Amino acid sequence: MKEVVIVSACRTPIGAFGGSLKDANGPMLAATTIKEVIRRAGIDPEIIDDIRFGCCVEHHDALNTTRVGALLAGIPDTVPAVTINRVCISGMEAVVSGMAMIQAGMADVILAGGVEHMSGVPYTVPSARWGARLQDQAFADAMIHALHCGSYYSPLTADAPLDTSEAPASYFVGKPYIMGHTAEFVAQKLGITREQMDELALRSHQNAEQATIAGLFKDEIIPVEMSHRKKGIVRFECDEHFRPGITLEELKALPPAFVPKTGKVTAGNSSGINDGSAAMLIMSAEKAKALGLKPLARIKAIGHGACHPAIMGLSPTPAVHDLMNASELKIEDFERIELNEAFAAQYLGCEMELGLKREITNVNGSGIGLGHPVGATGCRIMVTLLYEMKRSGKSMGLATLCGGGGVAMACALEMI
Repeated sequence: MKEVVIVSACRTPIGAFGGSLKDANGPMLAATTIKEVIRRAGIDPEIIDDIRFGCCVEHHDALNTTRVGALLAGIPDTVPAVTINRVCISGMEAVVSGMAMIQAGMADVILAGGVEHMSGVPYTVPSARWGARLQDQAFADAMIHALHCGSYYSPLTADAPLDTSEAPASYFVGKPYIMGHTAEFVAQKLGITREQMDELALRSHQNAEQATIAGLFKDEIIPVEMSHRKKGIVRFECDEHFRPGITLEELKALPPAFVPKTGKVTAGNSSGINDGSAAMLIMSAEKAKALGLKPLARIKAIGHGACHPAIMGLSPTPAVHDLMNASELKIEDFERIELNEAFAAQYLGCEMELGLKREITNVNGSGIGLGHPVGATGCRIMVTLLYEMKRSGKSMGLATLCGGGGVAMACALEMI
């Protein structure tokens, strides 16, 4: 089977919800990383066989966001493009499916990544299409509806794999639930405390802040230039989601976000709602050699997994086991691990089940501190893992994350 290598990789800074990238859009952010990975690799874009990006909530005026972004980036219109939605793991799916194309002989060069502009997700009026005839009509928040990940159609059932006779799960039997509720369910199932969650959140914010101050992300980030009415061109260069100087006491003071009074999940120990893009150029090792390119890393192994949607945050566990079974790698073989923090409870559950060492995991922050632009994160954690291993002299790393509905992927990267 063909060896697939990563030749170049980058990401944008991660914007806060309604922050510096509020007036951007998905195609623009995708175009930024598409252009940069091509520039870093020094290739002619004509040789790209396909451009594949993940995106979870595409805007209505930019369907197939990847294609729009590619055209904005100046990619020849003869190069095809596709947008992929495997919810939060879409960016990783774009890379892995591109790898599969190369291994199957369908392509030699793939540009893959992910993008999300969550600040641009609109409110809608569902009743307006076919006639809102009488009474007031409500706006629907498309973001909140999207974050239910299908539970309006498949609500929580009493036979879910946790004690649904006990709170908080008992509140939701027969009802839809949002992703924050799944974190409450994981905490209930595994006995994870609010204190553990807040301590993990503090670490994520502190790690993200320290890494930013130390300039550890400079090599992976491509700044985004925004046109501002009063300030002219504004250059956005650093992640902005983390809270500088946040304390454990401040996190403890936050109210529950999803289950009133008794809930454990707060805005502080959850991932952010964010904007950003990440991308990488992958190709067969033979193609890289023929082009005279020096790869950064090889994709060593991949894994898929899934679990019950009510505890979707635990889905990285079967994905990582699938990877290890297929490759004979062990957790002990990984020197750096990126496990996206959708929620502190979700991370802690996976840490417990997989036996992870926290000192080598998410060393520069993750979804809680850095933010979680959902369609981009799967690729973003791979990009960050690459540059962290390069900086620290490590050779083997693991990236994995959960997705709404209970799906997950894992990817092992080996530095070259």
